[in-house]
Amino acid sequence: MPPPRSRLPALAPPFPARALCASSAPAPAPAPAPRAHHPLDGMPRRGTADRLAHLPSALADFVRARAAGPATSVHCRFSYGNTLAACATSGAPLAFAEQLYCAAWKDGLSRDAYVCSAVVDLLSKQGRLQDALRAFEDGDPSSVVCWNAAISGAVRNGEPALGIEMFCDMVRGSSCGPNSFTYSGALSACAASTDLGVGRVVHGMVLRRDPEYDVFVGTSIVNMYTKCGEMGAAMNEFWRMPVRNVVSWTTAIAGFVQEEDPMSAMLLLREMVWSGVAINKYTATSILLACAQMSMVREANQVHGMLMKTELYLDHVVKEALISTYANVGAIHLCEKVFQEVGTVSNRSIWSAFISGISSHSLQRSIMLLKRMLCQGLRPNDKCYVSLFSFVDSTELGKQLHSLVIKDGFVQAVLVGSALSTMYSRCNDLKDSYKVFEEMQERDEVSWTSMVAGFATHGHSLEAFQAFRNMIVDGFTPDDVSLRPILSACNKPECLLKGREVHARVLRVFGGTKSINHCLVSMYSKCQDVESARRIFNATQCKDQVMLSSMISGYATNGYSEEAISLFQLMLTIGFQIDRFVCSSIISICADMARPFYGKLLHGYAAKLGILSDLSVSSSLVKLYSKSGNLDDSRKVFDEISAPDLVTWTSIIDGYAQHGSSQDALVMFDLMIRCGVKPDPVVLVSVLSACGRNGLVEEGLKHFNSMRTVYGVEPMLHHYCCMVDLLGRSGRLAEAKSFIESMPVKPDLMVWSTLLAACRVHDDAVLGRFVENKIREENYDSGCFATLSNIRANSGDWEGVMEIRKSVKDVKKEPGWSML
Repeated sequence: MPPPRSRLPALAPPFPARALCASSAPAPAPAPAPRAHHPLDGMPRRGTADRLAHLPSALADFVRARAAGPATSVHCRFSYGNTLAACATSGAPLAFAEQLYCAAWKDGLSRDAYVCSAVVDLLSKQGRLQDALRAFEDGDPSSVVCWNAAISGAVRNGEPALGIEMFCDMVRGSSCGPNSFTYSGALSACAASTDLGVGRVVHGMVLRRDPEYDVFVGTSIVNMYTKCGEMGAAMNEFWRMPVRNVVSWTTAIAGFVQEEDPMSAMLLLREMVWSGVAINKYTATSILLACAQMSMVREANQVHGMLMKTELYLDHVVKEALISTYANVGAIHLCEKVFQEVGTVSNRSIWSAFISGISSHSLQRSIMLLKRMLCQGLRPNDKCYVSLFSFVDSTELGKQLHSLVIKDGFVQAVLVGSALSTMYSRCNDLKDSYKVFEEMQERDEVSWTSMVAGFATHGHSLEAFQAFRNMIVDGFTPDDVSLRPILSACNKPECLLKGREVHARVLRVFGGTKSINHCLVSMYSKCQDVESARRIFNATQCKDQVMLSSMISGYATNGYSEEAISLFQLMLTIGFQIDRFVCSSIISICADMARPFYGKLLHGYAAKLGILSDLSVSSSLVKLYSKSGNLDDSRKVFDEISAPDLVTWTSIIDGYAQHGSSQDALVMFDLMIRCGVKPDPVVLVSVLSACGRNGLVEEGLKHFNSMRTVYGVEPMLHHYCCMVDLLGRSGRLAEAKSFIESMPVKPDLMVWSTLLAACRVHDDAVLGRFVENKIREENYDSGCFATLSNIRANSGDWEGVMEIRKSVKDVKKEPGWSML
């Protein structure tokens, strides 16, 4: 049994004070004072029809009978109970029910089980659970009817744990025993709280006390097991039932839909039809949801045809489910057909379902439909706004929809607020995203996770950690879904400590990390802690494709090329299918290790799998062929890319520049600019190198001068070095020397070495000696000494050559290496 739970806190008395302290002896009459007339105070002489006109006839008759005097039978407990029940079904003002309860107090019937259960049921249906519990405590504790009303009221008001506690109190300390309605209420509480342990205990009590229980209790048992995810036990109980009604069948079908087993749901529907039980609208909506899960268009058509033979096809809820199902399976023409069959639609739920379904396929069309809906005087519901925000990719359009949300009063809805915040984040407007998030009066785990993911996606790691910390302080325990974005925020070595803290919390709270091990491997790899990533990888017993892909990517990004290729070969041997991430990582490794043959094999493998259209794979292939000098294949792959990004442009331009096709490199750069791709410092290095290799001094100067003014890129040492190389190759050594002296940053050894190499090519010994002195002021470099020695030798200064060679003896030489 669950531990005892404290009662809900008492509020101020909601009933008139005389109801809470009524007794058989009337209280002394207060001094006459003008007050409003109550219908139960007696029959007034004038205006009776006006005063009772707003009440249903059954309630008005009760008022007239009570006004006639105590000699009538109106004081019968059944009259009070029936009148209170009529208040619940007729929509009478709650104030009238309170006055009626006061009258029952005066007549000494407040403890009667019939009256008490009626008022408890009425108040719980009105959402006033605390008042209902106070009325229950004032009633008859030996009445099972009162207990049933209180337990059902707790479940109805979202307090299933309280309903379970009350059932336990009833079994342990009450003089009455539970009946079928009690068991059904307790089982509903277990289903709502997914408390399988107590649910099994209740099931055992039912079998022990009433082995031949009715279909009502049997359906509650099936529902409890389905809600707890125990479909095997649920179906055992379902087939054990001697009689199964439409509620029983629908409960079992909904259980399979909940477990994402639509095929079993369809088979059970077939059994239901063969057994002669007619479906209702709840069965129809459940089975349509099953069709949407597996994109079963044929089955959805069959259900559609079955519904058209019944009156259910006219129900708006069923129409809405049909539209949503066809939209989810991609059958937009059928979705439109169902919508058109409705005729002049005045139901906003159907409009909202149709717009939501269209939004996933054509946002523009859904906006046009929204305008038509608004012109007809209808307003979309919150689900419609959530669907639209999921596909909006423009801040301007998002703000217009935001204004409609404010006008319709949905801005404080949790689902709408979360979708709105996510929309702004997706449109790179993180400021408005956080503003919407801050203004939300209520936040759930989804909204917190969306905000953390927004910060992480836009590179704001510190803000992501702060939001994650506030989420925990707010009382939410992060699950697998919310842990993934915070781990993705740990994407650089500076975040390694934070990543370890998250890892430690997961171990402390959950005791394990199996479900997010691949995220931890990726996190440690991005933080350059390959050893920790490898430990988690080795500790994972069942390694799936995602885990292998994460480890291969981690090896590739941290320079462990051989380990990545070895693991890739193991992945192929096991029989896993290679995805685009693994393929692009291995192709990049082949490019860095100068293994074009393996790259060609992967090219064919990617074509076979149909992932060549992925930008990461095609970009890696362009890089592979460019680095190996196969410019024709590189250009062929590049031309097949519909929208190349900056990395792809850089690969093709650098390939042309490195292999003597400088003019082609410059042509591609101009094409890149015309395509609207903004250059970065890396691609500009390739452009300046292409100008240097082809002797295009003026072209190089033009591109260098336009870096800051046109492209907004501040020149760095690599760019200055390219300009020195450009001037030096053209023999303009004095100009190169002046360029170095005018640099706004201090030239490093690479800049002076570049000028020294030009001095050797053009046999300028004087400038070479000047550069030699500059280099001696910096750290010694064996390559520079070899260049100095060659310059002295070319000029016939053999004494200088011997001097340099003597000074080189104590200098450590870097070993040369070749990829060929």
